[in-house]
Amino acid sequence: MSTLKTSYKDKWSAAPLFNPEDGKVVCSPTGEGVGYWVGAPTIMFDDKDSTFYLYYRVRQPRGFGDDERGFEVRIARSLDGENFQDAWSVHKKELNSSSIERSALVKINDNLYRLYISYVDPEDSRWRIDVIESKTPDSFDVKKRQKVLTAADLAVEGVKDPYVINVNDKYYMYFVFAKGLEDAEDTDMHKTGDVHNTGLAVAPTGLAISEDGINFKWIDTVLPVGMDGWDKYQSRLTTIIPYNNAYTVLWDGSVGVEQNYEEKGAVAITYDLRTFAKVNYNEPLLETSSKKAVRYVDALVLDGYIWYYYEYTRDDGAHELRLYKTKI
Repeated sequence: MSTLKTSYKDKWSAAPLFNPEDGKVVCSPTGEGVGYWVGAPTIMFDDKDSTFYLYYRVRQPRGFGDDERGFEVRIARSLDGENFQDAWSVHKKELNSSSIERSALVKINDNLYRLYISYVDPEDSRWRIDVIESKTPDSFDVKKRQKVLTAADLAVEGVKDPYVINVNDKYYMYFVFAKGLEDAEDTDMHKTGDVHNTGLAVAPTGLAISEDGINFKWIDTVLPVGMDGWDKYQSRLTTIIPYNNAYTVLWDGSVGVEQNYEEKGAVAITYDLRTFAKVNYNEPLLETSSKKAVRYVDALVLDGYIWYYYEYTRDDGAHELRLYKTKI
């Protein structure tokens, strides 16, 4: 595989990965060219009804008024994990927000599901994370959302893109947070509603833990940005795969604001879900054959396979949502 650039398997036992070029398109953008995106997936398999549920975000280029940036998020269902039909959606206007991004879709039990949703807070133009509860994975009511974490809670410039897992009756929530640079002016960081596209803040991954999945306690930074090199602007955890008595972790990195929206994937390892070691810190591991983005990878382990869903940059600049299945 041309995209696997390191002999990481010689160093430790990782879950088998994939060649992004070989993935199957499961969702296409609304148009062609730069600015048309679908992606930021979260995948869940519900054994209650043997159905796959896929959360994803839709974007169009600036200039579409209310239908630009992350203007809508959707949940689609599928019986085979490959052919999806939309079952739920919410427009950013329903949150009075300028953009919605990646969220975490989590099953609590057969009668309770949660969507941890990240969006730009209309009050301060900073990214925040709320939670919505529902009896089914396709009937969330955003009017009933509850606050989980805001930028003010951590004295940072934004919190977004949550990834939530439950292990030993504890909820682990990983998220990127915007850490302002020392010489950055607050008004400059938030006037566009997207601090990550200003070059005035870096984006490491933080961890918060909860007993109930609602009230979270800040723990620490777990994937810091690099001191220099290709990941010095962002290190965003996107999925965790239990494998061989440890956890294989995929994360997105970028070198600077010029690669915002065009991050590339890499690998880390953890044994305790609190302490992480980056395997790829010299160069990315997952990118397209034309050196474009492979990002927001989420993984599902099911029936002897790992199902990888990921956002992929096409040669025309549009982003599509792909699936690759690999045998464990």
